[in-house]
Amino acid sequence: MARQVQIALIDDIDGGEATESISFSVGTDHYEMDLNDENAEKFRAALAPFIEVARNSKQASTSEAPAIRAWAKENNIKVNARGRLNADVVEAYQAAQRKGGRSRAR
Repeated sequence: MARQVQIALIDDIDGGEATESISFSVGTDHYEMDLNDENAEKFRAALAPFIEVARNSKQASTSEAPAIRAWAKENNIKVNARGRLNADVVEAYQAAQRKGGRSRAR
């Protein structure tokens, strides 16, 4: 017996067909919603002024930590040998990788 299963995304705002799922977090709460292109654009436009001035809080992955520590040592930036890396150091490392050069933390 053949079976075909289809999943339809329904826009959580207007009940029409959604084109994407959007995940976001505020504080410790995490949310996901399905939106069509128009509502997704409105959502992003509403957040744009806040995103523009926000810091990226993405932590480095465990696999990146040794490279970040080595980079920090080469740039005379003090970091602990173990444990969580300071977000400013991670951000400076990532910025240096994007620029392809060596860059000191702020």
